[in-house]
Amino acid sequence: MRVCLTNPTWKDNGVKGIRAGCRVPNTIGSGQHTFMPFPFTLAYATAKLEAEGTPAMIVDAVAEDIDRDTYIRRVVALRPDVIVNEMSTQSHYLDLAMAEQLKELTGARLVVCGSHPTAIAAEILRHEFIDFVLLGEYEQTLADLVRALRDGRSPGEVEGLAFREADGEIRVGTKRQPIPDLDSLPYPHRRTLPLDRYRVAGFPDPVLFMYASRGCPFQCTFCVWPQWFKTGDYRVRSPRAVAEEIEFAQKTWGPFGSIYFDDDTFNIGKPRMMEMADEFERRSLRIPWGCNARPDLFDEEMMNRLASVGLFNIRIGVESGDPEILRRTKKNLRLETVGRCIELAHRVGVGVHVTFTIGLSGESWDSVKRTVAFAKSIRPDSCAFTITTPFPGTAYYDEVVREGFLTTRQWDRFNVVSDCVVRTETMGPEEILRAEKYVMRKMYFSPHYLMRRLRYAASGAELAALARKGMKFALGRF
Repeated sequence: MRVCLTNPTWKDNGVKGIRAGCRVPNTIGSGQHTFMPFPFTLAYATAKLEAEGTPAMIVDAVAEDIDRDTYIRRVVALRPDVIVNEMSTQSHYLDLAMAEQLKELTGARLVVCGSHPTAIAAEILRHEFIDFVLLGEYEQTLADLVRALRDGRSPGEVEGLAFREADGEIRVGTKRQPIPDLDSLPYPHRRTLPLDRYRVAGFPDPVLFMYASRGCPFQCTFCVWPQWFKTGDYRVRSPRAVAEEIEFAQKTWGPFGSIYFDDDTFNIGKPRMMEMADEFERRSLRIPWGCNARPDLFDEEMMNRLASVGLFNIRIGVESGDPEILRRTKKNLRLETVGRCIELAHRVGVGVHVTFTIGLSGESWDSVKRTVAFAKSIRPDSCAFTITTPFPGTAYYDEVVREGFLTTRQWDRFNVVSDCVVRTETMGPEEILRAEKYVMRKMYFSPHYLMRRLRYAASGAELAALARKGMKFALGRF
């Protein structure tokens, strides 16, 4: 039984989207993305199937930048018996249209995965060309499903699955328990993926994407991935296993210019961080690396030690400069720790990228102005502002539905870059959009920030993408 796993193409009318491996799937103008995520869950699932002897192929049409016709022809030519497509909220309608086309051309069993179909599995299965929805963390679920199909057994035996019974009744199971021992998983499939295409702003190319943990113990209401897997679940890989994978990848597919740990929160547990540093030093790993991190988990000793073994970049989510909004969204971040973290990082030459989102619960013009003032005060090297988007499956989505603050369920409008589908107590969607443009003007037109951002860029290609984004933003402003 041949299985093809895909990150379907997402480009149309001069815009391009990113989906698999991206916490906030979105579209912007072609050539403006400075981030191209690695499709972790698809790649891990491919590797697991391969390890169990199932012929498995993977196509990352987004990273390869191929059009719809080329993508369809590529998948059809592989003659799959099972097709596994990742879906996202904004690309919902496009994803379904391509899945239906593949079903007609191949007759394969159609399986979809990702946080979006997990959250609305019954709605997805009302489209009869979709056979199965994988719920939550799905490597083992997919392997079990493929075995059941191969052996002619009922999919009802498979945990973590939604499907249609023979009589047409839709059956939605529960998420299976996440894999407790991450070290037991094979390394994600990389052999046939375009490894030179995956990139992160501020990171030298090519970038090796890595996981050292899964899940997150924090409870931010708006964050998709921890709630996709299982709320509050957090598991780690051993530092030894992480270092061994780096060595293997560098020897097999390198050299890589840098490493990006795309964990939800990499720097949890000081003893583990110090052990990770010792492991990197013992193996003489000299590749610069960066990570997603909580600023309040760093202290001076940890920052200095990690910088001594290659840490050069951290990406932190602050979200708002208003403590009350952070409390309401369960971010539970003390703002004074952010400036302290950036100061510690800059002392040892570590760059800092900070993200904010406009439109969270309780947002007002007063809180927006506090966010601008705070963002300027902490002097990040790079800064991004998005529009808060309530992705299905999050506590934030449930909240805005319950409070009547969700303005539409037209999925292609759920774009963190250019549209708003919520309101707050004092701001409507159009005001939130204006507020996002306001904070971007205040931050991005600062000469001091522009100099820091240009120094942060790691390549000419990144500078070119920034120039294109800047030109579009300036034209829209003036």
